[in-house]
Amino acid sequence: MDQDNSLLWQGPVWFAGRPSPVSAGPIPGLPGDIDLLQAYPGTEEPDDRLPSAIVVDISSVAEADRNGFLAWLDGLITRLPTDVPLFFLSDPDDILPARPKANATINRSVPDDVLFNAICSHQRALMRFEEARIRRLVFGRIPGYGAAPHYRGTSGLLVVGLGGRFPDLQQASDRKVEVIGAFTRDMAENYLSQRAFDAVILDSTLDETLESLRLIRMDARFAALPVLVVTDRLEDTAMLFRAGANDVLNVPLHDANLRARLATAIRHGKRRRLADKVLAESHRWLTQQLGSGGVSQADYARYLERAGDALAKRGLELCEMKLLPENFFLPDQTIALSEDLCGTLLSIADATSREEDLVCVVHDIGPVAVLKSQRGRGRLQARIEAILGHTAL
Repeated sequence: MDQDNSLLWQGPVWFAGRPSPVSAGPIPGLPGDIDLLQAYPGTEEPDDRLPSAIVVDISSVAEADRNGFLAWLDGLITRLPTDVPLFFLSDPDDILPARPKANATINRSVPDDVLFNAICSHQRALMRFEEARIRRLVFGRIPGYGAAPHYRGTSGLLVVGLGGRFPDLQQASDRKVEVIGAFTRDMAENYLSQRAFDAVILDSTLDETLESLRLIRMDARFAALPVLVVTDRLEDTAMLFRAGANDVLNVPLHDANLRARLATAIRHGKRRRLADKVLAESHRWLTQQLGSGGVSQADYARYLERAGDALAKRGLELCEMKLLPENFFLPDQTIALSEDLCGTLLSIADATSREEDLVCVVHDIGPVAVLKSQRGRGRLQARIEAILGHTAL
């Protein structure tokens, strides 16, 4: 899964204590970000636009008001038309709430650029999960489909290193989560290739941790896998975030806080794994339909309706792209020499588009790509024209 450091939908950031990393100021003509501490305990909705994210620094909310504030915020989130990323920023000894449920709980020392990237990543994760749900509803399942090893298995947490905190981490995790320890990087790589894990914790020396992070992020299978890093050096926190850590756990680890942060990371990892599995299964099914003329027009219409409705809640529109030669600026020589240019366009679109973009053949319509925005259309068109413009067929 490729990483994209740009917002998929834009809107005000609802924040408490930590100003938004998304924009330096309000866009002219549009309302700016919403300070939740100033809006509480108002009776009106903060804004009628969908927020791009909600960021709450727990320590910024006075303890005397915390329960009321969180209940008020939970009500606001429940009334939103669709899911948005909710982040709690935390110190090691903060008591984290069970509701509202956060998409991520992060060390409050996280740099602004890393927090911005996390917002972008979680926006995409929500849309990928939404896409997987829609495809399962419209296209169904493949009987006997065998998932890759890194998708299979019960919920798991992999602890890598000899930091000596394995018992604490095991005790802090949910009983339904299998906690497995790996003393070395080689052991960790072996475990990751054999079964699914919803999150990884690195508890080792700084050099070992950095190398483990590098290897995990270089592997496409685990590029988005939640990775938490344990450190007793506060000065290393920003560097570990920029090296690819989703969260940095500063020692000493406090049980309640650690339990909540592990639960959030594992919940996110489980949803990511499920979306990955469904999208991989869907891709295989769509490929199989080529031999029978493609997806039926009825299924395709149902998909467009559901996906379009889901995007509309975020202020986005589907972009349907017919993969026909006349829709691209291609050299005359390429058109003349290609025996199956439509098939070539389909193959390139399938290889270069994102997993959550639908690329398929529709019966009596032909090859199509359904993208989540006009920006995606421009990117895919540029890739196709660049590849075919410089490739001898």
